[in-house]
Amino acid sequence: MAESPKITIDNVEYDYDTLSDRHKQIIGNMKYASDRMSELNMKLNQYQAAMLTYKRMLEQANNDTSEDNA
Repeated sequence: MAESPKITIDNVEYDYDTLSDRHKQIIGNMKYASDRMSELNMKLNQYQAAMLTYKRMLEQANNDTSEDNA
């Protein structure tokens, strides 16, 4: 017989098959929120990288303009 999946939240281990439907729903909602937070963090990292690129492009454009005026 297969062992019931275990879920650990804040160092508390839960036996998934013994949880009530309400508990399973709450855990599902927690997983959904965690997944969305991960997606948002990934997007934030992408935008931060884009901002660094734009900053470098602006600095390069300033350098190019300074050299053209020299």
